[in-house]
Amino acid sequence: MKALAPELLHEIWTLACIDGGFTGCSLSLVSKDIRNASRSARFNSVAISGTSKQLTAFLNCFSKELAIAKAEGGGYRPVVKHLFFAAAEGSEVREDWREDLNLFNILRGDADPAEVARKARVDAASTQYRQDLAALFRLVSRDLQTLSFVHCHGWYTFTNLPPIECPDGFPALRELYLYGKNPFVDATGSPVNLPHLTHLRLPFSSYSKEEDLVDWATRAPEVTHLCISYIMRVTQGLEDIATEKGPFKKLSHLYLEPQSPPAPGGRCGNPYIAYGKYKIDFDNFLAAATLAKLKALPHRIRGVSTEKAAMEEWLDRIGGGTGCWIPIEPRPADWVPAKRQNLWIVNRANSLAVICSGGQYSLSQFYVVMHVRRAAPIQLLL
Repeated sequence: MKALAPELLHEIWTLACIDGGFTGCSLSLVSKDIRNASRSARFNSVAISGTSKQLTAFLNCFSKELAIAKAEGGGYRPVVKHLFFAAAEGSEVREDWREDLNLFNILRGDADPAEVARKARVDAASTQYRQDLAALFRLVSRDLQTLSFVHCHGWYTFTNLPPIECPDGFPALRELYLYGKNPFVDATGSPVNLPHLTHLRLPFSSYSKEEDLVDWATRAPEVTHLCISYIMRVTQGLEDIATEKGPFKKLSHLYLEPQSPPAPGGRCGNPYIAYGKYKIDFDNFLAAATLAKLKALPHRIRGVSTEKAAMEEWLDRIGGGTGCWIPIEPRPADWVPAKRQNLWIVNRANSLAVICSGGQYSLSQFYVVMHVRRAAPIQLLL
């Protein structure tokens, strides 16, 4: 190994350290020689998830390495190129949340010294967590090439993340995977610009209520691959990006992941009826989209956590895999998009039918258009 050029060793260490930090940590414990030889790639990929203690531990380790490198001089500086971050799920304080919901605690108020102390500990931990998170991105944002950021673990989440200020922005970021709303802002408090971003994955719920796809297109003008996950309905914004003249001027690949069907076993059939109508409308939308390379991804499997699925996709991607960017076969040269159709649910002979405008059947052939209130078989009439 000593006979190999340092540049070659650096490439070897870099290729080895693409598992979220385990290999980099292990190499630093082998020997002083291996630690020194591999230190330039030690933080190549880092995965932080689970608890606030893990974030604090990494921040201390990385800050110490930065201080050592600065004292040594020589041009070496530790950098994180690939980061997976999942906000603490709440296991540390979930019991505290449940106590807050207890009627006895509410009636007791703040008179109990133990309750006052407990709330103070929770507030202090939450404040420290936010400070550590902001410090982390101040240190790593300018070198990141891929970022997967997860903070949607449910109502008992450890902390409701405030805006994360990144004064340096993300000048090197090429791929961003968001599971939750975008928390990153610049020094003025505006959403951060992503000048070199080419691959972007967003959750539907994020942009439909708090984010605007047009704003994303302005802040990330180089996006060529866009994935929208857990689509709950077909909106005008969704239809706009599925056209050749959409807001993303360089978009060439669009991936759409529909929401999962209702869990089986429910006594009420309305969710199944609503999902059937949604799925027909979604397929109708796909057929009418004019973007040449568009692909519908399989819906998420129930029971698989968001964090686990995001981690697997991120590891696959930084390891050279496709991640969610599955190759798309271009449509035939003579392909013509279908006409966008409106849908109705009607009652006919004690069953429900979904009909499309422009189809074989017209509304005059059915008894009454009704608001769906009960379970019944669904028929597709085209």
